[in-house]
Amino acid sequence: MNFNHVLAFIATVEKGTLSAAAEELHLTQPAVSKQLQALEEYFGLRLLERRGREVRLTAAGEICYRHARIIASHLKQTRRELAELTQLVRGRLLLGASTTPGQYVLPRLIGAFRREYPRVEVVLTIADTQEVVQRLQDGEIDLGVVGASGRGRNLSYSRLTGDELVLIVPPGHRLAGAAAVAPAELKGEPLVWRESGSGTRRVVEERLAAAGLTIDPEQIVMELGSTEAIVSAVEAGLGISLVTSWAVEKSVQLGRLAVVTLEGVNLKRDIYLVRRRRDLSPAAEAFVNFAADHPPRGMGNATRPIS
Repeated sequence: MNFNHVLAFIATVEKGTLSAAAEELHLTQPAVSKQLQALEEYFGLRLLERRGREVRLTAAGEICYRHARIIASHLKQTRRELAELTQLVRGRLLLGASTTPGQYVLPRLIGAFRREYPRVEVVLTIADTQEVVQRLQDGEIDLGVVGASGRGRNLSYSRLTGDELVLIVPPGHRLAGAAAVAPAELKGEPLVWRESGSGTRRVVEERLAAAGLTIDPEQIVMELGSTEAIVSAVEAGLGISLVTSWAVEKSVQLGRLAVVTLEGVNLKRDIYLVRRRRDLSPAAEAFVNFAADHPPRGMGNATRPIS
């Protein structure tokens, strides 16, 4: 039984006609009639008698209406108490995140969270994964969001969302129109790469090597320290690269970049929410629950992010 059936029943009884109930519920009259029929089928009894346009309760309907009013009243009270609880959550929430989630994933999630919990002040610090984990262990932040699972004393990791590194090329590039290319197609291509020591660069080169392609250092025409700089360089036609799918959504939509599938290379990875294994503050607890109910999503099938 759908609770909307109960609401349709209450509205019909109190308004006296199907048309008035439909207007009250912003539904069509056939839709209300269908809901009433479903409720009667659920109980196996006729609840309403139709006399012309008007409806009247049967004996079974009297019992059902009495309890339906109680149920509806309890639901309203539940919603009221939950709304009050939301307003009571306040305080300061200190988040730490590595580069990709900090720049691309969390801003959207924090914005949605703040609309529901306006009394919570959120402070986000971006650092490398090791520093985020250390700050969490030292109690300097409440929660961390990082691109790799790990082990730490009294820490718990849970998957927040996913990421996928994607091959990006300028729109006029020879690979731009291809649905998919083999890793060997990258041989000789000028590459715009992350700086030496970058976690993203390490993942890319390890995954490409596993697929049989070793990057020739001579191919790397530019090393940059941020994903935004790499995207801009590829847009300018300086080379091709692999970056997080979260960073290219707008450029792809505007036609400044093309995304090409790289066959036989697993470029997916998870993004994790990290917390200490102890009671959280009300604000941190609210954020954990909110993130679980509203998992961040990337740009969809265009780049196949995990979600």
